[in-house]
Amino acid sequence: MNHDADDAFGAAWPLTAFDGAVGFARRLVLATLRVWGFELGDRADDVALLVSELLTNAFAYSDGRPVTLGLYASRSEHSLTLDVLDASSDHPELRSVDHDAEHGRGLFIVDHLTAGQWTSQATAHGKRVLATLSLPTQPSAVAGQQIHQLIRAARPRPRVFSFAI
Repeated sequence: MNHDADDAFGAAWPLTAFDGAVGFARRLVLATLRVWGFELGDRADDVALLVSELLTNAFAYSDGRPVTLGLYASRSEHSLTLDVLDASSDHPELRSVDHDAEHGRGLFIVDHLTAGQWTSQATAHGKRVLATLSLPTQPSAVAGQQIHQLIRAARPRPRVFSFAI
């Protein structure tokens, strides 16, 4: 990746499994992307689903040990990458799932959402799963500033009255 400083964003959070941890992580990722100025549009649900699938798997295989969720986004590449580190050495694999099975479809969802742009890598303390999702094209920062200037210019200005007594 070749990014300019205003183009690339990144954050990482250690997480432990608790009731609501996955929901908390979804809200954290979506709020962080909004703060960074990413307009997700229809992809917000996809981002939330991707976070859910990756973290649910990580928590299931980490035996209660903390996991780390990394979030990296690029305006110029119109993408975000989720980076999940856990203590398990079991790597995810796409496998056939029976039609009536209750589990086992998460990786198919990840594969579909990322158009196959995911990988699993061994680390010294377990594994890392990286998944990259394309984002909607956004106006450049310059165009965004111009839009804000136009909006400010179009706003009605309050009248100031001075009263003499």
